[in-house]
Amino acid sequence: MPIENCWETGEHDGLISIGTHRLFASIFGPDRTSPTVPVVIILPGAAASIKEWVAMRRMLQPSTRVFLYERSGLGSSDESPPGEPPTAETIARELDLLLQTLAIKPPYVLVCHSYGGVTSREFLHRKQESGTLHEIAGMVFVDANQERNSELWPDSNFDAVSSGIDTMEVTGLNHSVFLSDAERSEMIAENASAKHRRAAAAEMAHYRESCAVLGRKKQLEAEVPLLGSRPVSVLKGNAAYDLRKIYAAGVAAGSGSPEERMAYQQKLDTYDEKDESFQRRTTKLSSNSRFSSTPRESGHCVHLTQPDAIIREIQWVLDHTH
Repeated sequence: MPIENCWETGEHDGLISIGTHRLFASIFGPDRTSPTVPVVIILPGAAASIKEWVAMRRMLQPSTRVFLYERSGLGSSDESPPGEPPTAETIARELDLLLQTLAIKPPYVLVCHSYGGVTSREFLHRKQESGTLHEIAGMVFVDANQERNSELWPDSNFDAVSSGIDTMEVTGLNHSVFLSDAERSEMIAENASAKHRRAAAAEMAHYRESCAVLGRKKQLEAEVPLLGSRPVSVLKGNAAYDLRKIYAAGVAAGSGSPEERMAYQQKLDTYDEKDESFQRRTTKLSSNSRFSSTPRESGHCVHLTQPDAIIREIQWVLDHTH
């Protein structure tokens, strides 16, 4: 049953029970002026806490109603209960339950980063199956994964060469100028916690499987776009830029065998081209879609390097909802 405290107005946060365990949820921004005004829902990438998204929160808060939550095991959320592995399907189901529990009504605009591209599309599938796909008013994909991204990552050679490397440090993300010192410290502490690492490992253990399951739904092959003419923005970052930094740091540290380093380098030679082709296919979700790219130096975590680019795409989607 929906909770008594209405999250449709005001700003709220706290641990919310979805029956099996509790998830941390937060909503902020101006009250809706009409029931047709969408709520923006942010879906971070694999192993990523919403603590990475505080700069985005600060930028959106004056003008946009936004819902943020921590997936199972991340931040203050309880860990996944036994028998509930954090597949993309499970993550989508838990988000659906959370929104129902809080009685946060549609329409929704989904903003998804990295693996959030997979979990968000499982959320779309749930809506399609329940006959409520109309609740999704639009989507923003931020350097987002799709079903074929498992061809690029994870990769055992990447793991070998980056062994012992603090990837958030070498890519400069721990020093994002968009976060305060306190916010950076909180993000770093979260990523270093044993609980976070358990949740991250559990999500990654199901990454390939989740991509395969999504692929079998053939959403991008539909004759009629799944979202019709609802606005979809695909904003490409540059994961290869970050991977080159990680490669250089790994080699400098002596990580990886010569064969593993060579395989890493060979994959990098075509990584960006393939990544772009995968992301462009995501535009097939709608007849009203657009594709754009950030500067190369933005890397993969655009929310920490160029949040204004994401704000621009969210605004474009909001301007084109109807």
